[in-house]
Amino acid sequence: MNLTEMILRAASPYPAVALDVFDTLLKRDVARPTDLFLLQGEAFAKVRVEAEAQARAAAGREVTLAEIYARPALAGYDPAAECALECRAAAANRPVQEAVRALRAQGKRLYYISDMYLPPEQIDAMLTRCGYGRFDGGFVSSACGVQKRSGKLFQRFLRATGLNAREVLFIGDDWRADVLGAALAGIRAWHLPGGRAETGFLPAENAGDGALAAFVQNRINAGAVDGESIGFAVLGPLLTAFCQWVHEKRKERPESRLYFLARDMYLTRQIYALLYPGEPTQYLQVSRRSLCPLLLQRRAFTQLVEALPRQRLTGAQIAAYCGAHCPPEQAEQKFDLKTGGEEARLYALFHALTPPGDAAQALGYLRQSGLRDGDFLVDIGSGGTTQMLLESLCGCTLHGLQLSGDARLRKRRHGAADVFLSLDSTQGALYWAAQPMLERMISQDTGATVGYAEQNGVVLPRQAAHEPEALIQALQHGALTFAKAWQASVLAGVVIRPQQAIAPFLRLTGRPTQQQAALLGDLRVEDGGVYPLAAPGPLRGYLRHPARARRDLAQARWKIGFLKRLLPWPLPYDALYLAAKNQTER
Repeated sequence: MNLTEMILRAASPYPAVALDVFDTLLKRDVARPTDLFLLQGEAFAKVRVEAEAQARAAAGREVTLAEIYARPALAGYDPAAECALECRAAAANRPVQEAVRALRAQGKRLYYISDMYLPPEQIDAMLTRCGYGRFDGGFVSSACGVQKRSGKLFQRFLRATGLNAREVLFIGDDWRADVLGAALAGIRAWHLPGGRAETGFLPAENAGDGALAAFVQNRINAGAVDGESIGFAVLGPLLTAFCQWVHEKRKERPESRLYFLARDMYLTRQIYALLYPGEPTQYLQVSRRSLCPLLLQRRAFTQLVEALPRQRLTGAQIAAYCGAHCPPEQAEQKFDLKTGGEEARLYALFHALTPPGDAAQALGYLRQSGLRDGDFLVDIGSGGTTQMLLESLCGCTLHGLQLSGDARLRKRRHGAADVFLSLDSTQGALYWAAQPMLERMISQDTGATVGYAEQNGVVLPRQAAHEPEALIQALQHGALTFAKAWQASVLAGVVIRPQQAIAPFLRLTGRPTQQQAALLGDLRVEDGGVYPLAAPGPLRGYLRHPARARRDLAQARWKIGFLKRLLPWPLPYDALYLAAKNQTER
Protein backbone atom coordinates (compact mmCIF):
# COMPACT_ATOMS: atom_id res chain seq x y z
CA MET A 1 0.00 0.00 0.00
CA ASN A 2 1.45 3.38 -0.96
CA LEU A 3 1.32 6.52 1.17
CA THR A 4 -1.72 7.96 -0.62
CA GLU A 5 -3.69 4.77 -0.03
CA MET A 6 -2.59 4.67 3.62
CA ILE A 7 -3.89 8.22 4.18
CA LEU A 8 -7.21 7.47 2.49
CA ARG A 9 -7.73 4.33 4.56
CA ALA A 10 -6.89 6.15 7.82
CA ALA A 11 -9.24 9.04 6.95
CA SER A 12 -12.18 6.97 5.73
CA PRO A 13 -14.21 7.04 9.03
CA TYR A 14 -13.90 10.80 9.51
CA PRO A 15 -16.01 13.57 7.92
CA ALA A 16 -13.21 16.13 8.44
CA VAL A 17 -9.46 15.91 7.97
CA ALA A 18 -6.91 18.48 9.12
CA LEU A 19 -3.26 18.44 8.06
CA ASP A 20 0.00 19.95 9.14
CA VAL A 21 1.61 22.18 6.50
CA PHE A 22 5.40 21.99 6.46
CA ASP A 23 6.85 18.52 5.82
CA THR A 24 3.29 17.23 5.41
CA LEU A 25 1.40 19.21 2.78
CA LEU A 26 4.49 21.07 1.64
CA LYS A 27 8.18 20.36 1.46
CA ARG A 28 10.98 22.86 1.01
CA ASP A 29 13.80 22.63 -1.51
CA VAL A 30 16.35 22.95 1.28
CA ALA A 31 17.61 20.47 3.86
CA ARG A 32 16.80 22.76 6.84
CA PRO A 33 14.41 25.73 7.07
CA THR A 34 17.27 28.07 8.01
CA ASP A 35 19.15 27.07 4.84
CA LEU A 36 16.56 29.11 2.96
CA PHE A 37 18.01 32.25 4.52
CA LEU A 38 21.45 31.39 3.08
CA LEU A 39 20.05 31.93 -0.40
CA GLN A 40 20.02 35.63 0.49
CA GLY A 41 23.60 35.50 1.74
CA GLU A 42 25.44 34.39 4.87
CA ALA A 43 25.24 37.84 6.46
CA PHE A 44 21.45 37.88 6.18
CA ALA A 45 21.15 34.29 7.41
CA LYS A 46 23.08 35.08 10.57
CA VAL A 47 21.05 38.16 11.54
CA ARG A 48 17.75 36.50 10.53
CA VAL A 49 18.31 33.56 12.91
CA GLU A 50 19.39 35.94 15.70
CA ALA A 51 16.35 38.18 15.19
CA GLU A 52 13.90 35.28 15.45
CA ALA A 53 15.53 34.03 18.65
CA GLN A 54 15.38 37.53 20.14
CA ALA A 55 11.73 37.98 19.13
CA ARG A 56 10.70 34.67 20.70
CA ALA A 57 12.57 35.41 23.90
CA ALA A 58 10.93 38.82 24.19
CA ALA A 59 7.39 37.61 23.42
CA GLY A 60 7.41 34.31 25.29
CA ARG A 61 4.99 32.89 22.67
CA GLU A 62 4.67 32.21 18.97
CA VAL A 63 5.73 35.29 17.05
CA THR A 64 4.76 36.79 13.72
CA LEU A 65 7.01 37.54 10.78
CA ALA A 66 6.41 41.25 11.38
CA GLU A 67 7.67 40.93 14.96
CA ILE A 68 10.82 39.15 13.74
CA TYR A 69 11.56 41.87 11.20
CA ALA A 70 10.95 44.54 13.81
CA ARG A 71 14.19 43.53 15.55
CA PRO A 72 17.02 46.05 15.02
CA ALA A 73 19.30 43.42 13.45
CA LEU A 74 16.96 43.19 10.44
CA ALA A 75 16.64 46.92 9.87
CA GLY A 76 16.59 47.59 6.13
CA TYR A 77 15.54 44.04 5.17
CA ASP A 78 12.14 43.44 3.58
CA PRO A 79 10.02 40.52 4.86
CA ALA A 80 8.38 40.36 1.44
CA ALA A 81 11.66 38.98 0.05
CA GLU A 82 11.53 36.12 2.54
CA CYS A 83 7.89 35.42 1.66
CA ALA A 84 8.82 35.26 -2.00
CA LEU A 85 11.64 32.84 -1.22
CA GLU A 86 9.29 30.64 0.80
CA CYS A 87 6.87 30.52 -2.11
CA ARG A 88 9.53 29.60 -4.63
CA ALA A 89 11.12 27.00 -2.35
CA ALA A 90 7.83 25.20 -1.63
CA ALA A 91 6.98 21.93 -3.34
CA ALA A 92 3.89 19.79 -2.92
CA ASN A 93 4.32 16.51 -1.06
CA ARG A 94 2.97 14.54 -3.99
CA PRO A 95 1.49 11.48 -2.23
CA VAL A 96 -0.24 13.76 0.29
CA GLN A 97 -1.46 16.03 -2.50
CA GLU A 98 -3.01 13.05 -4.29
CA ALA A 99 -4.72 12.04 -1.03
CA VAL A 100 -6.06 15.58 -0.50
CA ARG A 101 -7.56 15.61 -3.98
CA ALA A 102 -9.23 12.24 -3.35
CA LEU A 103 -10.54 13.36 0.05
CA ARG A 104 -11.96 16.54 -1.47
CA ALA A 105 -13.69 14.46 -4.15
CA GLN A 106 -15.22 12.36 -1.37
CA GLY A 107 -16.79 15.51 0.09
CA LYS A 108 -14.73 15.66 3.27
CA ARG A 109 -14.06 18.98 4.96
CA LEU A 110 -10.36 19.85 4.76
CA TYR A 111 -8.30 22.15 6.99
CA TYR A 112 -4.67 22.92 7.70
CA ILE A 113 -3.15 23.65 11.11
CA SER A 114 0.42 24.92 11.45
CA ASP A 115 2.87 26.23 14.03
CA MET A 116 4.43 28.95 11.91
CA TYR A 117 5.48 32.60 12.06
CA LEU A 118 4.27 33.20 8.48
CA PRO A 119 0.79 34.74 8.17
CA PRO A 120 -2.14 32.58 6.95
CA GLU A 121 -2.32 34.59 3.72
CA GLN A 122 1.25 33.56 2.91
CA ILE A 123 0.54 29.89 3.59
CA ASP A 124 -2.63 30.09 1.48
CA ALA A 125 -0.55 31.48 -1.38
CA MET A 126 2.04 28.71 -1.04
CA LEU A 127 -0.59 25.98 -1.01
CA THR A 128 -2.32 27.48 -4.02
CA ARG A 129 0.93 27.82 -5.94
CA CYS A 130 1.68 24.15 -5.28
CA GLY A 131 -1.71 23.08 -6.66
CA TYR A 132 -3.71 22.32 -3.53
CA GLY A 133 -6.66 24.60 -4.17
CA ARG A 134 -8.69 26.12 -1.35
CA PHE A 135 -9.11 24.52 2.07
CA ASP A 136 -12.19 24.93 4.21
CA GLY A 137 -10.08 26.80 6.72
CA GLY A 138 -6.57 27.36 8.00
CA PHE A 139 -5.26 27.88 11.53
CA VAL A 140 -1.76 29.27 12.07
CA SER A 141 -0.08 29.87 15.41
CA SER A 142 1.21 33.30 14.39
CA ALA A 143 -2.37 34.53 13.86
CA CYS A 144 -3.97 32.65 16.77
CA GLY A 145 -1.28 33.31 19.39
CA VAL A 146 -1.21 29.65 20.54
CA GLN A 147 0.62 26.56 19.32
CA LYS A 148 -0.12 22.95 18.41
CA ARG A 149 2.21 21.42 20.95
CA SER A 150 0.19 22.86 23.84
CA GLY A 151 -3.05 21.52 22.36
CA LYS A 152 -4.49 25.03 22.41
CA LEU A 153 -4.30 25.60 18.65
CA PHE A 154 -6.29 22.39 18.11
CA GLN A 155 -8.87 23.57 20.67
CA ARG A 156 -9.14 26.89 18.84
CA PHE A 157 -9.69 24.95 15.61
CA LEU A 158 -12.54 22.91 17.15
CA ARG A 159 -14.29 25.99 18.54
CA ALA A 160 -14.02 27.90 15.26
CA THR A 161 -15.31 25.07 13.08
CA GLY A 162 -17.93 23.66 15.45
CA LEU A 163 -16.53 20.17 14.91
CA ASN A 164 -16.47 17.49 17.54
CA ALA A 165 -13.00 16.09 18.21
CA ARG A 166 -14.19 12.60 17.26
CA GLU A 167 -15.15 13.86 13.79
CA VAL A 168 -11.61 14.89 12.90
CA LEU A 169 -8.45 13.07 11.88
CA PHE A 170 -5.26 15.13 12.04
CA ILE A 171 -2.27 14.18 9.86
CA GLY A 172 1.22 15.43 10.64
CA ASP A 173 4.89 14.42 10.68
CA ASP A 174 5.91 15.49 14.21
CA TRP A 175 5.23 13.14 17.12
CA ARG A 176 5.40 15.90 19.76
CA ALA A 177 3.58 18.82 18.14
CA ASP A 178 1.22 16.89 15.86
CA VAL A 179 0.38 13.58 17.51
CA LEU A 180 0.64 14.52 21.18
CA GLY A 181 -0.65 18.07 20.63
CA ALA A 182 -3.76 16.77 18.86
CA ALA A 183 -4.29 14.18 21.60
CA LEU A 184 -4.32 16.96 24.22
CA ALA A 185 -7.41 18.31 22.43
CA GLY A 186 -8.99 14.86 22.10
CA ILE A 187 -8.29 14.62 18.35
CA ARG A 188 -7.08 11.39 16.80
CA ALA A 189 -3.79 11.91 14.93
CA TRP A 190 -2.13 9.83 12.22
CA HIS A 191 1.66 10.15 12.04
CA LEU A 192 2.95 10.66 8.52
CA PRO A 193 5.85 8.27 7.78
CA GLY A 194 9.11 10.07 7.15
CA GLY A 195 10.49 7.88 4.34
CA ARG A 196 12.14 9.72 1.48
CA ALA A 197 13.26 8.70 -1.97
CA GLU A 198 16.81 7.33 -2.13
CA THR A 199 18.91 9.59 -4.35
CA GLY A 200 22.48 8.39 -3.85
CA PHE A 201 23.86 11.82 -2.96
CA LEU A 202 26.74 12.17 -0.51
CA PRO A 203 26.16 13.55 3.01
CA ALA A 204 25.72 17.30 2.66
CA GLU A 205 28.81 19.42 3.23
CA ASN A 206 26.96 22.69 2.79
CA ALA A 207 23.51 24.15 2.24
CA GLY A 208 23.83 23.71 -1.53
CA ASP A 209 24.39 19.96 -1.18
CA GLY A 210 21.37 19.64 1.08
CA ALA A 211 19.23 21.72 -1.26
CA LEU A 212 20.12 19.51 -4.25
CA ALA A 213 19.16 16.35 -2.39
CA ALA A 214 15.90 17.90 -1.12
CA PHE A 215 15.06 19.21 -4.62
CA VAL A 216 15.36 15.72 -6.11
CA GLN A 217 13.61 13.96 -3.22
CA ASN A 218 10.70 16.37 -3.46
CA ARG A 219 10.09 15.54 -7.11
CA ILE A 220 10.56 11.80 -7.56
CA ASN A 221 8.50 8.97 -6.16
CA ALA A 222 10.24 6.78 -3.59
CA GLY A 223 11.13 3.47 -5.18
CA ALA A 224 10.34 4.58 -8.75
CA VAL A 225 12.50 2.77 -11.32
CA ASP A 226 11.87 4.09 -14.82
CA GLY A 227 13.71 6.09 -17.44
CA GLU A 228 12.19 9.43 -16.46
CA SER A 229 13.11 9.01 -12.78
CA ILE A 230 16.69 7.91 -13.49
CA GLY A 231 17.11 10.73 -16.00
CA PHE A 232 15.82 13.26 -13.46
CA ALA A 233 17.76 12.04 -10.41
CA VAL A 234 21.00 10.82 -12.03
CA LEU A 235 21.56 12.58 -15.36
CA GLY A 236 19.86 15.88 -14.51
CA PRO A 237 22.13 16.93 -11.61
CA LEU A 238 25.27 15.69 -13.37
CA LEU A 239 24.69 17.52 -16.65
CA THR A 240 23.40 20.67 -14.96
CA ALA A 241 26.54 20.81 -12.81
CA PHE A 242 28.72 20.14 -15.86
CA CYS A 243 27.02 22.96 -17.78
CA GLN A 244 27.55 25.32 -14.84
CA TRP A 245 31.24 24.42 -14.93
CA VAL A 246 31.46 24.88 -18.71
CA HIS A 247 29.77 28.27 -18.35
CA GLU A 248 32.37 29.41 -15.81
CA LYS A 249 35.20 28.20 -18.04
CA ARG A 250 33.73 30.06 -21.00
CA LYS A 251 33.61 33.29 -19.01
CA GLU A 252 37.40 33.12 -18.79
CA ARG A 253 37.60 33.59 -22.58
CA PRO A 254 34.30 35.05 -23.80
CA GLU A 255 35.67 35.56 -27.31
CA SER A 256 36.04 31.79 -27.79
CA ARG A 257 33.18 29.84 -29.26
CA LEU A 258 31.66 26.77 -27.67
CA TYR A 259 31.45 23.58 -29.75
CA PHE A 260 29.54 20.60 -28.37
CA LEU A 261 30.72 17.39 -30.01
CA ALA A 262 28.13 15.08 -31.54
CA ARG A 263 26.63 12.68 -30.59
CA ASP A 264 27.82 12.47 -27.02
CA MET A 265 27.14 16.09 -26.09
CA TYR A 266 23.69 16.40 -27.67
CA LEU A 267 21.71 16.35 -24.41
CA THR A 268 24.35 18.46 -22.67
CA ARG A 269 23.97 21.18 -25.28
CA GLN A 270 20.18 21.14 -24.84
CA ILE A 271 20.57 21.61 -21.09
CA TYR A 272 23.15 24.35 -21.58
CA ALA A 273 20.67 26.21 -23.77
CA LEU A 274 18.02 25.91 -21.03
CA LEU A 275 20.36 27.26 -18.37
CA TYR A 276 21.97 30.00 -20.50
CA PRO A 277 19.47 30.81 -23.26
CA GLY A 278 21.28 33.91 -24.49
CA GLU A 279 24.56 32.18 -25.27
CA PRO A 280 25.27 30.88 -28.80
CA THR A 281 26.71 27.39 -29.13
CA GLN A 282 27.73 25.13 -32.02
CA TYR A 283 27.05 21.45 -32.61
CA LEU A 284 29.98 19.74 -34.35
CA GLN A 285 28.84 16.54 -36.06
CA VAL A 286 32.19 14.83 -36.09
CA SER A 287 33.24 11.39 -34.94
CA ARG A 288 36.57 9.61 -35.06
CA ARG A 289 35.01 7.30 -37.64
CA SER A 290 33.94 10.20 -39.86
CA LEU A 291 37.53 11.51 -39.88
CA CYS A 292 39.18 8.19 -40.72
CA PRO A 293 38.64 8.44 -44.51
CA LEU A 294 40.38 11.83 -44.56
CA LEU A 295 43.24 10.54 -42.40
CA LEU A 296 43.62 7.55 -44.73
CA GLN A 297 43.66 9.83 -47.76
CA ARG A 298 46.36 12.00 -46.17
CA ARG A 299 48.36 8.93 -45.17
CA ALA A 300 48.30 10.20 -41.58
CA PHE A 301 48.74 6.66 -40.32
CA THR A 302 49.88 7.51 -36.79
CA GLN A 303 46.74 9.53 -36.21
CA LEU A 304 44.62 6.92 -37.97
CA VAL A 305 45.77 4.30 -35.45
CA GLU A 306 44.69 6.65 -32.66
CA ALA A 307 41.26 7.08 -34.28
CA LEU A 308 40.47 3.36 -34.47
CA PRO A 309 38.43 1.66 -31.73
CA ARG A 310 40.39 -0.03 -28.96
CA GLN A 311 39.11 -3.48 -29.89
CA ARG A 312 40.29 -6.68 -31.56
CA LEU A 313 39.33 -6.15 -35.19
CA THR A 314 39.84 -7.84 -38.54
CA GLY A 315 41.27 -6.12 -41.57
CA ALA A 316 37.79 -6.05 -43.10
CA GLN A 317 36.34 -4.34 -40.03
CA ILE A 318 39.09 -1.72 -40.03
CA ALA A 319 38.56 -1.06 -43.73
CA ALA A 320 34.80 -0.68 -43.20
CA TYR A 321 35.47 1.75 -40.35
CA CYS A 322 37.56 3.84 -42.77
CA GLY A 323 34.97 3.60 -45.53
CA ALA A 324 37.46 1.71 -47.71
CA HIS A 325 37.52 -1.63 -49.55
CA CYS A 326 39.78 -4.28 -48.06
CA PRO A 327 41.82 -6.61 -50.31
CA PRO A 328 40.63 -10.23 -49.80
CA GLU A 329 44.06 -11.44 -48.66
CA GLN A 330 44.01 -9.05 -45.68
CA ALA A 331 40.32 -9.20 -44.79
CA GLU A 332 40.69 -11.98 -42.22
CA GLN A 333 43.86 -10.69 -40.56
CA LYS A 334 43.30 -9.93 -36.88
CA PHE A 335 44.63 -6.85 -35.14
CA ASP A 336 44.72 -6.32 -31.39
CA LEU A 337 44.16 -2.60 -30.86
CA LYS A 338 43.49 -3.08 -27.15
CA THR A 339 47.05 -3.87 -26.17
CA GLY A 340 48.79 -2.03 -29.04
CA GLY A 341 52.07 -2.92 -30.72
CA GLU A 342 50.36 -3.53 -34.06
CA GLU A 343 51.55 -0.38 -35.81
CA ALA A 344 53.76 -2.04 -38.43
CA ARG A 345 51.05 -4.49 -39.50
CA LEU A 346 48.41 -1.73 -39.43
CA TYR A 347 50.53 0.53 -41.64
CA ALA A 348 50.86 -2.29 -44.15
CA LEU A 349 47.08 -2.66 -44.14
CA PHE A 350 46.55 1.10 -44.55
CA HIS A 351 48.85 1.17 -47.59
CA ALA A 352 46.64 -1.48 -49.20
CA LEU A 353 43.41 0.44 -48.61
CA THR A 354 41.94 2.90 -51.11
CA PRO A 355 40.27 5.95 -49.51
CA PRO A 356 36.62 6.50 -50.47
CA GLY A 357 35.89 9.11 -53.09
CA ASP A 358 34.21 11.49 -50.64
CA ALA A 359 37.06 11.46 -48.09
CA ALA A 360 37.87 15.13 -48.73
CA GLN A 361 34.32 16.17 -47.80
CA ALA A 362 35.31 15.84 -44.15
CA LEU A 363 37.78 18.68 -44.59
CA GLY A 364 35.05 20.74 -46.27
CA TYR A 365 32.78 20.20 -43.26
CA LEU A 366 35.54 21.22 -40.84
CA ARG A 367 36.26 24.40 -42.79
CA GLN A 368 32.56 25.14 -42.90
CA SER A 369 32.33 24.75 -39.09
CA GLY A 370 34.79 27.62 -38.62
CA LEU A 371 36.91 26.07 -35.87
CA ARG A 372 39.70 28.42 -34.87
CA ASP A 373 42.42 28.83 -32.26
CA GLY A 374 41.16 28.96 -28.68
CA ASP A 375 37.67 27.60 -29.31
CA PHE A 376 36.21 25.29 -26.68
CA LEU A 377 35.42 21.66 -27.53
CA VAL A 378 32.96 20.03 -25.10
CA ASP A 379 33.21 16.25 -25.06
CA ILE A 380 33.11 13.08 -22.99
CA GLY A 381 35.88 10.52 -23.20
CA SER A 382 39.12 9.22 -21.84
CA GLY A 383 41.89 10.37 -24.14
CA GLY A 384 40.89 13.55 -25.93
CA THR A 385 41.62 11.80 -29.23
CA THR A 386 38.99 13.66 -31.23
CA GLN A 387 40.36 17.00 -30.04
CA MET A 388 43.87 15.98 -31.13
CA LEU A 389 42.61 14.91 -34.56
CA LEU A 390 40.65 18.14 -35.07
CA GLU A 391 43.64 20.26 -34.08
CA SER A 392 45.81 18.44 -36.59
CA LEU A 393 43.31 18.58 -39.45
CA CYS A 394 42.23 22.20 -38.85
CA GLY A 395 45.66 23.56 -37.95
CA CYS A 396 44.44 25.17 -34.73
CA THR A 397 44.70 24.70 -30.98
CA LEU A 398 41.45 23.98 -29.15
CA HIS A 399 40.62 23.95 -25.45
CA GLY A 400 38.88 20.77 -24.34
CA LEU A 401 36.21 20.76 -21.64
CA GLN A 402 35.72 17.13 -20.75
CA LEU A 403 32.92 15.41 -18.86
CA SER A 404 35.45 12.93 -17.61
CA GLY A 405 37.26 11.64 -14.56
CA ASP A 406 40.62 11.13 -16.25
CA ALA A 407 43.22 13.56 -14.92
CA ARG A 408 45.64 12.54 -17.70
CA LEU A 409 43.69 14.80 -20.06
CA ARG A 410 45.05 17.83 -18.21
CA LYS A 411 48.55 16.85 -19.34
CA ARG A 412 47.84 16.40 -23.04
CA ARG A 413 50.62 17.50 -25.36
CA HIS A 414 48.25 18.58 -28.13
CA GLY A 415 46.33 21.61 -26.90
CA ALA A 416 44.82 22.04 -23.47
CA ALA A 417 42.01 20.24 -21.68
CA ASP A 418 40.17 20.72 -18.42
CA VAL A 419 38.43 17.83 -16.70
CA PHE A 420 35.19 18.28 -14.79
CA LEU A 421 35.55 15.43 -12.31
CA SER A 422 38.24 14.79 -9.73
CA LEU A 423 37.89 11.19 -8.60
CA ASP A 424 39.86 9.04 -6.20
CA SER A 425 40.97 5.56 -7.30
CA THR A 426 37.79 3.83 -6.14
CA GLN A 427 35.47 6.44 -7.64
CA GLY A 428 37.47 6.44 -10.85
CA ALA A 429 37.24 2.66 -11.18
CA LEU A 430 33.46 2.77 -10.70
CA TYR A 431 33.12 5.64 -13.15
CA TRP A 432 34.99 3.84 -15.90
CA ALA A 433 33.17 0.60 -15.09
CA ALA A 434 30.04 2.11 -16.63
CA GLN A 435 31.26 5.12 -18.61
CA PRO A 436 29.89 3.58 -21.85
CA MET A 437 26.46 3.50 -20.19
CA LEU A 438 26.66 7.21 -19.33
CA GLU A 439 27.76 8.01 -22.86
CA ARG A 440 24.85 6.02 -24.30
CA MET A 441 22.28 7.62 -22.02
CA ILE A 442 23.23 11.21 -22.90
CA SER A 443 24.03 10.81 -26.61
CA GLN A 444 21.79 11.85 -29.46
CA ASP A 445 19.64 8.85 -30.32
CA THR A 446 20.71 8.70 -33.97
CA GLY A 447 23.25 6.77 -35.99
CA ALA A 448 26.94 7.63 -35.86
CA THR A 449 28.35 10.20 -38.25
CA VAL A 450 30.08 8.05 -40.90
CA GLY A 451 30.92 10.63 -43.56
CA TYR A 452 29.89 13.80 -45.37
CA ALA A 453 28.21 14.81 -48.62
CA GLU A 454 27.84 18.14 -50.36
CA GLN A 455 24.33 19.37 -51.10
CA ASN A 456 23.62 22.75 -52.71
CA GLY A 457 27.04 24.03 -51.72
CA VAL A 458 26.71 22.92 -48.08
CA VAL A 459 28.52 19.93 -46.63
CA LEU A 460 26.18 17.81 -44.53
CA PRO A 461 26.96 14.83 -42.27
CA ARG A 462 25.90 11.32 -43.25
CA GLN A 463 24.67 9.12 -40.43
CA ALA A 464 24.45 5.37 -40.05
CA ALA A 465 21.05 3.73 -39.89
CA HIS A 466 19.68 3.62 -36.37
CA GLU A 467 16.57 2.48 -34.53
CA PRO A 468 15.63 4.96 -31.76
CA GLU A 469 15.00 3.56 -28.27
CA ALA A 470 12.11 4.69 -26.10
CA LEU A 471 14.23 4.27 -22.95
CA ILE A 472 16.82 6.79 -24.18
CA GLN A 473 14.05 9.29 -24.90
CA ALA A 474 12.64 8.80 -21.40
CA LEU A 475 16.06 9.18 -19.75
CA GLN A 476 16.81 12.37 -21.65
CA HIS A 477 13.35 13.79 -21.03
CA GLY A 478 13.88 13.25 -17.30
CA ALA A 479 17.22 15.08 -17.42
CA LEU A 480 15.68 18.00 -19.31
CA THR A 481 12.81 18.11 -16.81
CA PHE A 482 15.35 18.43 -13.98
CA ALA A 483 17.18 21.28 -15.72
CA LYS A 484 13.96 23.16 -16.45
CA ALA A 485 12.70 22.76 -12.89
CA TRP A 486 16.08 23.72 -11.40
CA GLN A 487 16.33 26.83 -13.55
CA ALA A 488 12.80 27.90 -12.57
CA SER A 489 13.34 27.23 -8.86
CA VAL A 490 14.73 29.26 -6.01
CA LEU A 491 17.95 27.23 -6.39
CA ALA A 492 18.81 28.43 -9.90
CA GLY A 493 21.88 30.29 -8.61
CA VAL A 494 23.18 27.42 -6.49
CA VAL A 495 26.35 25.82 -7.88
CA ILE A 496 26.25 22.02 -7.78
CA ARG A 497 29.57 20.52 -6.68
CA PRO A 498 31.05 17.97 -9.12
CA GLN A 499 31.53 15.39 -6.35
CA GLN A 500 27.87 15.66 -5.40
CA ALA A 501 26.72 15.66 -9.03
CA ILE A 502 28.46 12.40 -9.92
CA ALA A 503 27.48 10.56 -6.71
CA PRO A 504 24.09 9.21 -7.95
CA PHE A 505 25.73 7.82 -11.09
CA LEU A 506 28.47 6.12 -9.07
CA ARG A 507 25.79 4.67 -6.80
CA LEU A 508 23.86 3.40 -9.83
CA THR A 509 27.05 2.01 -11.34
CA GLY A 510 28.30 0.17 -8.26
CA ARG A 511 25.17 -0.72 -6.31
CA PRO A 512 22.29 -0.97 -8.80
CA THR A 513 19.00 -2.41 -7.72
CA GLN A 514 17.79 -5.45 -9.59
CA GLN A 515 15.16 -3.28 -11.29
CA GLN A 516 17.76 -0.70 -12.39
CA ALA A 517 20.06 -3.38 -13.81
CA ALA A 518 17.15 -4.94 -15.68
CA LEU A 519 15.95 -1.59 -17.05
CA LEU A 520 19.33 -0.39 -18.32
CA GLY A 521 21.15 -3.64 -19.04
CA ASP A 522 19.59 -4.27 -22.45
CA LEU A 523 20.90 -1.01 -23.89
CA ARG A 524 23.61 -1.56 -26.48
CA VAL A 525 26.66 0.62 -27.09
CA GLU A 526 28.95 1.15 -30.09
CA ASP A 527 32.70 0.75 -29.82
CA GLY A 528 34.01 -0.60 -33.10
CA GLY A 529 31.11 -3.01 -32.85
CA VAL A 530 27.85 -3.24 -30.96
CA TYR A 531 28.02 -4.56 -27.41
CA PRO A 532 25.39 -5.07 -24.69
CA LEU A 533 25.67 -3.13 -21.46
CA ALA A 534 24.65 -5.96 -19.17
CA ALA A 535 22.63 -8.73 -20.79
CA PRO A 536 23.54 -12.13 -19.31
CA GLY A 537 22.10 -15.39 -20.56
CA PRO A 538 20.41 -17.96 -18.29
CA LEU A 539 22.47 -19.07 -15.30
CA ARG A 540 21.70 -22.70 -16.08
CA GLY A 541 23.33 -22.39 -19.49
CA TYR A 542 26.43 -20.77 -18.01
CA LEU A 543 26.81 -23.60 -15.50
CA ARG A 544 26.93 -26.04 -18.41
CA HIS A 545 29.14 -23.80 -20.58
CA PRO A 546 31.50 -21.68 -18.40
CA ALA A 547 33.38 -20.41 -21.45
CA ARG A 548 30.18 -18.75 -22.67
CA ALA A 549 29.83 -16.97 -19.33
CA ARG A 550 33.39 -15.66 -19.58
CA ARG A 551 32.79 -14.47 -23.14
CA ASP A 552 29.53 -12.67 -22.30
CA LEU A 553 31.02 -11.05 -19.21
CA ALA A 554 34.01 -9.86 -21.25
CA GLN A 555 31.68 -8.28 -23.82
CA ALA A 556 29.47 -6.58 -21.22
CA ARG A 557 30.19 -2.87 -20.93
CA TRP A 558 28.67 -2.69 -17.43
CA LYS A 559 30.04 -5.75 -15.67
CA ILE A 560 28.56 -4.93 -12.28
CA GLY A 561 25.12 -4.69 -13.87
CA PHE A 562 25.78 -8.00 -15.66
CA LEU A 563 26.54 -9.73 -12.35
CA LYS A 564 23.53 -8.14 -10.64
CA ARG A 565 21.19 -9.40 -13.36
CA LEU A 566 22.78 -12.83 -13.42
CA LEU A 567 22.81 -13.27 -9.62
CA PRO A 568 20.15 -10.93 -8.17
CA TRP A 569 21.35 -11.27 -4.61
CA PRO A 570 22.15 -8.56 -2.00
CA LEU A 571 25.89 -8.77 -2.60
CA PRO A 572 28.40 -5.87 -2.66
CA TYR A 573 29.02 -6.20 -6.39
CA ASP A 574 31.00 -2.98 -6.50
CA ALA A 575 33.49 -4.30 -3.94
CA LEU A 576 33.70 -7.66 -5.73
CA TYR A 577 34.31 -5.95 -9.06
CA LEU A 578 37.00 -3.67 -7.63
CA ALA A 579 38.75 -6.58 -5.91
CA ALA A 580 38.74 -8.61 -9.13
CA LYS A 581 39.99 -5.62 -11.12
CA ASN A 582 42.81 -4.96 -8.68
CA GLN A 583 43.82 -8.62 -8.76
CA THR A 584 43.82 -8.62 -12.56
CA GLU A 585 45.94 -5.47 -12.73
CA ARG A 586 48.53 -6.99 -10.41
